Amino acid sequence: MLSVLSLGKSYAGESTVEAVKDVSLDLEQGQSLAIVGRSGSGKSTLLAMIGGISRPTSGQVLIDEVDQWKLDDTARADLRNKKLGFVFQFASLLPTLRAVDNVALPCLISGTLSAREAYARAHALLDRVGLSHRYDAFPGQLSGGEQRRVAIARALVNSPKLLLADEPTADLDEATEAEILNLLIDIHKALQVTLVVVTHNPEIAERADHVIEMRGGETVSKTERSSSEVVSQAIDIVREIYDVSPEKAAVEKVRLGEGLERFVGRFVMWVVPVVIIAWCLNWAVADYERSEIEAKAQRRMALEELAMQGLRADLKSVEFGPGKTYIVTIYLRNTKGDEPLYVMSPLVRGFVQVGTSWLEVPMKSLESASAQVLKVSGTQMLRYEMEPDVPEFTQLLPYYMHVRFTNDMLISPRSQPKDDLVERNDSYYVYLKPHDADDKAILSKMKFPGKPPVWVPMPPH
Repeated sequence: MLSVLSLGKSYAGESTVEAVKDVSLDLEQGQSLAIVGRSGSGKSTLLAMIGGISRPTSGQVLIDEVDQWKLDDTARADLRNKKLGFVFQFASLLPTLRAVDNVALPCLISGTLSAREAYARAHALLDRVGLSHRYDAFPGQLSGGEQRRVAIARALVNSPKLLLADEPTADLDEATEAEILNLLIDIHKALQVTLVVVTHNPEIAERADHVIEMRGGETVSKTERSSSEVVSQAIDIVREIYDVSPEKAAVEKVRLGEGLERFVGRFVMWVVPVVIIAWCLNWAVADYERSEIEAKAQRRMALEELAMQGLRADLKSVEFGPGKTYIVTIYLRNTKGDEPLYVMSPLVRGFVQVGTSWLEVPMKSLESASAQVLKVSGTQMLRYEMEPDVPEFTQLLPYYMHVRFTNDMLISPRSQPKDDLVERNDSYYVYLKPHDADDKAILSKMKFPGKPPVWVPMPPH
């Protein structure tokens, strides 16, 4: 009845993700299959491909020897409507329709039955799932377990040959979960519906004819059992539900009826699902965009943290150079150590305070082979020559120039960055002794433990 041949599903991106890899299985009519595995193992993706919802990247899905993924959209939708029933993780009932209306709706939309016959079958299925007393209840008046029973009845109303259930008890308590899953197994055996269920419940897996365990998109184990359980009166049950006699159908009260009510009913049947689907799509897109924005913000924060905390940059020394120049040494240190950081050649500039302003002074790199991109794995020194020929400098410290160095860098964890690039701006403040300064005059104003130093570091300000 169901054959899956070398089925695979992959998603392209920066790196290809294989959600399902080369899965094959065969089920005869009336058999059951339990698919088990951890979250993210590919169970739901496999079920979606079997159900004609998600197109596989490779392989075939044959239902009654028909490869549904070779059909066009209309033919595939017709096959799903006639031969497949779905029970999803959530009941997804229309809140403005009663339980019996929700169950009858697929038949009314497809036109496979008259309205009276559809409602007669809906009543019979609700009886079967133990809700004979809740025909007229709206979804908001039903418990979670009762809503799930209505969803099961709705999945069976078009007498499908294959019933697919994707974690149908995900949000239910343990007792209700066991009750619903046992109901699915009982209905499958009584009605001889082929059942494929994704579940984490080992007791249900024990009752299935076949069990496959998935891990990382692959089938890691298969179990087959010979089913010796015979359900008595199965033929009578099928006849009672699906072969609705004219006499029984005639007494059913049809709420989506004739005249204006029929027109409004058909309008609601078509428009409400479309509106719900559009709303769900809009919500899904908005949720995806929101998650992408959050993920991007988190990546940006992690990148900025790496650039600010993973790389230490500071002034190492300032020494007298030839003439009136100074040799300035700046170091870059990778504090992470495990991965290199890449720094676009730093732009280092020098400024001397004159009055209340900063005057830029000439400064050039002394590195003979200055690379465009510096690979910083440990500690790297950068040397510059500065010539601050400024006679009227501000003396915050007697006889010393107040000097500021700026270091502008672009930092990335990759040598060829794309969007993982962070700009960093550092400033270092020092008091710098002029070449022609008189050490005795300086010592008469300030006390140093020896000869006045060439430079005095200052905290950022």
